[in-house]
Amino acid sequence: MTQERPYLTPDQRAAYLVRRGYIEAGELSDEAKAFLGRTNFHYFLGYARNFRKLRRDGLIEGDDRIDRVIEMVKLDHEVSTRLFASLRTLEWRLRSALVDHHCVLSPPTGCFLKSDHFTVMAAEAAPVDVILRDQIARSREPFVLGVFEAHEKANGRRWLESPRKMTEANRLAAMQDLPIWAAVDGWTLGLLERVVTETKPVLIDKEQRWLWKDVAGTFSVSNQLFQTQLNSLIVLRNLVAHHSRLWMRPTTVSPKKPKVYEKVSRDADAKSMYVLWLTLASFLRAGGGDRELIDDLDALISRDPLYERGVKQPLGSAELAAR
Repeated sequence: MTQERPYLTPDQRAAYLVRRGYIEAGELSDEAKAFLGRTNFHYFLGYARNFRKLRRDGLIEGDDRIDRVIEMVKLDHEVSTRLFASLRTLEWRLRSALVDHHCVLSPPTGCFLKSDHFTVMAAEAAPVDVILRDQIARSREPFVLGVFEAHEKANGRRWLESPRKMTEANRLAAMQDLPIWAAVDGWTLGLLERVVTETKPVLIDKEQRWLWKDVAGTFSVSNQLFQTQLNSLIVLRNLVAHHSRLWMRPTTVSPKKPKVYEKVSRDADAKSMYVLWLTLASFLRAGGGDRELIDDLDALISRDPLYERGVKQPLGSAELAAR
């Protein structure tokens, strides 16, 4: 039988927090009540549960009121905002690097639409070319739509305002005129990673050249680590974009600690968010910005030792973190 989970009003949420031992009776301030009234309660409990666990284990020092949990949520938001700026920079550079190296190795049009342009790395995954063509067809970018419109009119057909209203054959024919630099900005970061890592090698001057290796070189990232590191950053990007909790959250795709930041990562668990943030910084080294990102994040997390603990050592101290 499914357990009933009724909706709670702000006052009922406060009572729930007292009843479940998150706070002591009478400790909820007016400011805290207001915060609970404008924050999804289930989201807030992700922080409160971990805070309660640390409190019961005797690891909380100083103020242990619910107000401190609220400050933890706010600090997490500030960290996410700073990370987003650098993730956006990474995406810009990744799209640019893909285009630059692709156009050295392959023609700028046509080839990236074909299935034989890519290696099948996971049989159960949707083919890269299928996803790629679908995302192009969904684009609302004026230049991309102009390519489709021009193709339809050149063939005596009425333009129906959307590539998705064209027949599949006509849509694919129109895409042959679309250069990769005009298509790439409409691809998700996940698709971008697959295009980079699954493009087949080409032979140039008797040398086998891989797109992903050339892109990795642009970022001065080791070939051995590149794909795992990039995949971990896609996870980070999704966490940040969807406003997920970072504090007390172990990583699911765990990159190796970048050797260049060995000193600053010495006290960070291998599955900590902090290592993931350093991985992001490592992708910004070639264009500058890595030191600024690390300094900014260190300044933020140093404001609360408990928050710093949660992003550097989330495991063991709070097994509820991954729940």
